[in-house]
Amino acid sequence: MEKDFSQKVKIIDKNYNPKTEYCIGIKDGIITHIQEYNQKDSLAITIPTNYKKIDCQNAFVSVGWCDMRAFVPEPGMEYRETLCSAAKAAALGGFTQVAILPNTQPTIENKENIYFLEQENKKSKVEFFAIAALTHKAEGQEMTQMYDLHKAGAVAFSDGLKNISHTGVLLRALQYTQAFDGLVMQLASDKILSNGHMHEGIISTKLGLKGLPSIAEEMMIQRDLEILRYTGGKIHFSTISTARSVDLIRKAKQEGLKVTCDIAAYQLSFLDEDLAKDAFIFDTFLKVFPPLRTQDDKNALLEGLKDNTIDVIVSNHIPHDEEAKKLEFDLAAFGMINFQTAFAAIRKQTEKYLSIEELIQKITINPRKILKIEQPKIKEGEKANLTVFYPNEEWKFTKEINISKSKNSPFINLGNNLKGKVLKTFV
Repeated sequence: MEKDFSQKVKIIDKNYNPKTEYCIGIKDGIITHIQEYNQKDSLAITIPTNYKKIDCQNAFVSVGWCDMRAFVPEPGMEYRETLCSAAKAAALGGFTQVAILPNTQPTIENKENIYFLEQENKKSKVEFFAIAALTHKAEGQEMTQMYDLHKAGAVAFSDGLKNISHTGVLLRALQYTQAFDGLVMQLASDKILSNGHMHEGIISTKLGLKGLPSIAEEMMIQRDLEILRYTGGKIHFSTISTARSVDLIRKAKQEGLKVTCDIAAYQLSFLDEDLAKDAFIFDTFLKVFPPLRTQDDKNALLEGLKDNTIDVIVSNHIPHDEEAKKLEFDLAAFGMINFQTAFAAIRKQTEKYLSIEELIQKITINPRKILKIEQPKIKEGEKANLTVFYPNEEWKFTKEINISKSKNSPFINLGNNLKGKVLKTFV
């Protein structure tokens, strides 16, 4: 029987005073007490004798964080990550709910795949949601039975690590999903142009690496927005990375189109120029997709976060085994692990642009609203779905504290302090 009593925390929630400290009691997964802490009279707090006191003085509490984009390659590639190891890493990173991409083996494209995930959820302290494949085997040609998948519990439709390049398929998907208010998610990148290894620019030329041009992303967003104008429906662009992409989506929102977007938390921590520095030269842990861009792109992403053009921040956690990364740069796979470092990476880069309340909204309220997942409540009598964290605590990510089965993280090699540390999650 789990009984915890958290002392002197600030609650990030519109229903609570952000300057007031509270004590929260939890019993058997239910919030039993929320009491205001009176500094002049600490005896005003009555802690039940059978509760275990959690030392979290001066910490912050919000509803549990929700990650809208991560890849967990079970079934089929358990050597890279399992649902069990992913759940542990996600919980340490503050996430209590995670929407996972469909690119497993087999692909998440039928009710049995979603049922498997639901059964695994019963063993886990993190709840996984299925982003179902939009096309068969995520190959971009034949559409899946989206309505059946929606009824089975899929929260969105996407080809995940692949883009939907077939114009007719995207058009029909946007039309079809309107019948049940479904969401199409798109990794915006023109497949013909996206055959490089890093951002196309001065640095890629100096390093002799084939570049991934910004126009590959921007052309796809322009195309998809034109289709959206024609069909109606809803589209979400995943992990946008360029200044022009932000501008296109900003104007589409002003026009009234139902469009949302996210960025990967690590996108602001590194630039393409880092790949030419001694500490990271040709470091395959920095080979990600979309690629790391320029300072101008980073500035535009920060402005997009500030004015709410960018709705959500995701981990884009993509684990790889050592053999996929310990290669020449042009042969290595794209992606990095990021469950445990996502919040700290984005907190350090955005603290001058976003208040802690604004930042937390982009990993709690906004992703759940877009995916139509029930919003948890911090209220007596409600099920506990909480993240306790220190927004300003500095720490280092090391191999010893990495819980993921994979180790492809540049933050392990970085050495510099991260900012913002999770203490505990309650689910």
